[in-house]
Amino acid sequence: MTILVRRSNLVIPATQSRMVRWAWNLGADAIILDLQDGMPPSELETARDSLKPAVSMVAKGGAEVFVRVNAHSVYADAAAAMCADLTGIVVPGPESAADIAEADSILNELERHAGVARGSAEIFPSIETAAGVWRIREIITASPRIRQVIIDEAELAASLGIVQGSDPDPFVYARGRLCIEATAAGVQPIAVADPTGLGIANLGHDDLVQTATDARNLGFKGMVCSHPAWVNPVNEAHTPAESLVDYYTQVREVFAQALAAGTAAAPFAGRMIDVPVDEWAKDVLAMSAACAARDAEKQAASEMARVWQDTFGLA
Repeated sequence: MTILVRRSNLVIPATQSRMVRWAWNLGADAIILDLQDGMPPSELETARDSLKPAVSMVAKGGAEVFVRVNAHSVYADAAAAMCADLTGIVVPGPESAADIAEADSILNELERHAGVARGSAEIFPSIETAAGVWRIREIITASPRIRQVIIDEAELAASLGIVQGSDPDPFVYARGRLCIEATAAGVQPIAVADPTGLGIANLGHDDLVQTATDARNLGFKGMVCSHPAWVNPVNEAHTPAESLVDYYTQVREVFAQALAAGTAAAPFAGRMIDVPVDEWAKDVLAMSAACAARDAEKQAASEMARVWQDTFGLA
């Protein structure tokens, strides 16, 4: 099975042309062009008009590209974004399987009209209400288009009528349920970088890596980043460290030697290596290989984009 590597999901306002122009060079696994709620109608129309070129622009560095649509205009926003370079749409605030079914139907129609392979555009649900948290299972299993899911904690706080903060943390249950339900369904749970809006983007690299590592250790497979400073630390935190790869490579060698000698357990580095440890070693090494392949893919795409830019002066 192919491992989905979407460690960093960088959010870029679709109206910020300068950010759109250079986002491809930031190393994100995925980029989300945000047609944010509350945008004046005139700006929304302008953003839609330039959306397909923007999708292609941010994709040229190898990032997968999503567009965050508005809940009240899913069809119009998705239609403006639909093209071969679009990975999918972020659907805000679904509260039932019916909401996902409606988005799925819209994408079916738009794919047909655009000549895009049916089922190729993903649906990325953003859970934003108490009802959405309660119905996470039915939401994330409502369409095969869903491969990842997030809780928008700022919107959820508004739904619950509470002020965001970290002490006490009001979202322990929601995060835990998201990780368990999503993992059980084969969908990647995605965390939010700086969910409380406390300016964590200003932290140093090591602190950002630690924050992202804490999220990974809760079960999250990646993060939505609202600031470019998060991208490299998040990628690092969700990529097995070289020392870990070296250790589990040796684990596999020791276990293989034990099996050849007729036993299913062997001592190594102060612990017993058995079948569960060997299976975990397989997972770590597979993730390491998948991350390396993804990084190589992005690097090749970025190098090609730079060649075109230097040769033809393309922005």
